[in-house]
Amino acid sequence: MTGAGLRQQAPSRGGWARAGADPVAAVRAAEALRDRGDILGAAAILAELCRLFPHLPYGWRERAVLRRRAGDGPGAARDFARARAADPGDLLTLVQSVRQLAGAGRFAEAQACLSAFPARPAQLSRVERLDQLIAYMQRHPEAEAMRLAMAVRESPRHLDTASVEARIAAALAGRHPFSLIRLGDGEGAWISDPDEEDGRFRSLYRRNRKRILRTWFGSDALVDRPDFLALRERVLEAIRAASVVGVTYPERIRHEYGIASPDGVPSCTNVLRHVAPLLEQGDTAFCTHDIHLDLHLSGALHRLLAAGHPVGLISCHPALAAALARRPGTRVAAALLVPEEKRFAAVIGATGMPGPHYPDAFGRVTARLRDRDWPGVLWLVAAGYLGKLYCREIAARGGVAVDIGSIADAWSGKATRPGLADLARYRLDGSDQPVPAGA
Repeated sequence: MTGAGLRQQAPSRGGWARAGADPVAAVRAAEALRDRGDILGAAAILAELCRLFPHLPYGWRERAVLRRRAGDGPGAARDFARARAADPGDLLTLVQSVRQLAGAGRFAEAQACLSAFPARPAQLSRVERLDQLIAYMQRHPEAEAMRLAMAVRESPRHLDTASVEARIAAALAGRHPFSLIRLGDGEGAWISDPDEEDGRFRSLYRRNRKRILRTWFGSDALVDRPDFLALRERVLEAIRAASVVGVTYPERIRHEYGIASPDGVPSCTNVLRHVAPLLEQGDTAFCTHDIHLDLHLSGALHRLLAAGHPVGLISCHPALAAALARRPGTRVAAALLVPEEKRFAAVIGATGMPGPHYPDAFGRVTARLRDRDWPGVLWLVAAGYLGKLYCREIAARGGVAVDIGSIADAWSGKATRPGLADLARYRLDGSDQPVPAGA
């Protein structure tokens, strides 16, 4: 059948017409729709792809991924089976099939699928990492991770957004030290111990560390550098010393285990494993890892900025301090610039700063924070992994440090995360913010 004939048969719906007769183009069109949230449009393309090209694995594989994300495990399993039958050696199908089976708890079948990988040297490291992912999920099953996440959520020390705002406001009013830090995938990758269980998961951990280094710094050259490795203990100390720690929540755990994410499963679970002892000791409080979004959307950050306390800023956005200073009632006392996360450089724009974040900018910022005390100063910190150490330095000198992460990007009009796609909700002027109760 000619390409023209295929185009005449294909319905003009959901982007398929743009894909034409090219199955690879159809997959890309479906992925684009999926990433924009148009699940029905993506599904329409993939249904046609499976109908017109049933002998190719592409449509079955991508439809299986779509089903898995929608929570249709049995449907995903059927489509993955069709994809493997269409091309038993297709590498992407094998990878996704292993993850689907592991996510469904069918570990023996996942291992059997893994054994079907082509015996080529180039695939040995991939097979090793997937094997370690399966082993990790067996050693630390979803039930364990959910138990830890629920223990944090149900703890009397778990704070809602209003309570976090109240803690920050009280620390500022009383000129007491305070630190709120958030622990995500990146922190989870680096607080994970490669020597754990005699290095059983070393390749998996190393891959995740290298991935996040490329996100932060554009290179994984620091992965074995002793001085950077030594920061792990300082980050663990920053966690223990923090006033409030934002961590993974049960819904995220369910999602990461459901898709058997090679980075999300160990990173999120290891964060919970590290903070679990703090539930029984000390006075650390907890909140959701997404607290920065909640503090903005509730209007809490705007109220704190308008309270008249001097404000410090650490971010990669050169114009953000001036934008903050233009807000009525906001006094910017200090602004320290760090290089942008390299993965998002195209979105954020280059700062033009010479040298890398670590060790160059890290040394400068740390020295500046140690130069004086900061009681009564509200520091907004958006600096990734190293930002946790900045928060620790600020609190150690009497200041109030709040890890706002990607909110600094959103305030600067940069949608660096999927959750920030609707930038109108993240206006720095607060014009769309809710009015607090009783106002």
